[in-house]
Amino acid sequence: MIAEKEIIVREATDKDAEGIIKVLMSTKLEEETWNGNGIFVTENLQKRLSSKQFIVLVAEFNFSIVGFVDCAVFPSFWEGQRQGLIIDLFVHPAYQNKGVGSELLKALIKRASAENIVELHVSTGWKNAKARKLYGKFGFTEEHLLLERSQRH
Repeated sequence: MIAEKEIIVREATDKDAEGIIKVLMSTKLEEETWNGNGIFVTENLQKRLSSKQFIVLVAEFNFSIVGFVDCAVFPSFWEGQRQGLIIDLFVHPAYQNKGVGSELLKALIKRASAENIVELHVSTGWKNAKARKLYGKFGFTEEHLLLERSQRH
């Protein structure tokens, strides 16, 4: 565990793109994410960093980005309020199980509350026990079934 005060969570800026990409590339999803899609990922990250429809936070330890979370914010016509969908939460493998993910979620929940985002949603794989445990620790429950239709060939 890294002491809470040693992890700095803050709003991401354009200058953080390289550090965010390094975290992505360090994960086991490296091949899936970067196999010919590096430009796509970089361009979309830049769009998220400059959009008010996304909250992107980074976690720093010793002046290096070691994790990030991004959340899409949207109005729910059904409920008449704003909601958030956590798109990604990644922590560099060397910093996993050390409190970084918890600090990112704490900061995101605090920010969502301050911005009157009444619900946060997240999707993760059924077999991703670590992620399910982390989200459960922060009050996320298995509420609904998420269906997916892939357009990949």
